[in-house]
Amino acid sequence: MLTFSCSTEIEIDTGEFISRPVIEGYIENGDSAWVVITKNQAFFEELNLDITDPTNILNLLQNIFIMDATVIVDDGNIFDTLRFKIDQGIMEGKLIWPPVRYQGSGKIIGQVGGAYNLTVIIDEEIYTAKTTIPKPLIPDTLWFKPDIDADTVGIIHAMITDDPSENNYYRYFAKRLGKDDYFVPGFMSLWDDSFFNGMQFEVIVYRGSLPSYLRDTTHNDVWSKYLVGDTVIVKAATMDRNSYNFWRTLDGSSEVKTNLTGGALGVWCGYGAYYTEPFICK
Repeated sequence: MLTFSCSTEIEIDTGEFISRPVIEGYIENGDSAWVVITKNQAFFEELNLDITDPTNILNLLQNIFIMDATVIVDDGNIFDTLRFKIDQGIMEGKLIWPPVRYQGSGKIIGQVGGAYNLTVIIDEEIYTAKTTIPKPLIPDTLWFKPDIDADTVGIIHAMITDDPSENNYYRYFAKRLGKDDYFVPGFMSLWDDSFFNGMQFEVIVYRGSLPSYLRDTTHNDVWSKYLVGDTVIVKAATMDRNSYNFWRTLDGSSEVKTNLTGGALGVWCGYGAYYTEPFICK
């Protein structure tokens, strides 16, 4: 009775919901651009993300994705209109995300040092952004360290050397061959060189966790760690400051800094990417 009498009902005012497109686009060295466009959702709106249920796939596509936009990438000279693409794996119930995207035709392939513009037209509204591809980071060395108390699992470590001549912004991803369908950013995978400028330092490459609706529970996963015997490719990526500010504020800020104009949410991100050779955890 005392607990009940002291309780206070709290009403949260989330404000008026404003529908805006969410644009997430990437271009990296050696590859064409790709863009995913979704609709933002009201805070308390229910959303069924079960892509293993074939009956929910069409509903998911219609309610979340914008599939009739015009998406153009240019480098100042060449213009490429991206093509809308549906991954056929999603129609077979495979755990694939995103199931649809706008994909570059190959007319523009990302180059280190290149600058790229994005233009998205949705219902006559125009959204634009610019990004660059910095010089990639090549790790000095990688090694796997098993846990002392559980030697069947462990963590990948990397030693990297920062370039003192420029400001650098880093992010890493990892993909377990045969287990992950794409490269997953790990825990604490984003940082700049504010405290490491020009220094050699060690980075712990934690294993990233897939969203619950994409997670395969058959592999006996241990959070943030790899199993002995896992074959892993690590992707080390650099980005420009505007892209870094988006990811930094998305991870821990109430105000996310987008580099898109026109009122859209999201990011247009250029990655200077380096992929390691397959690395066996042993």
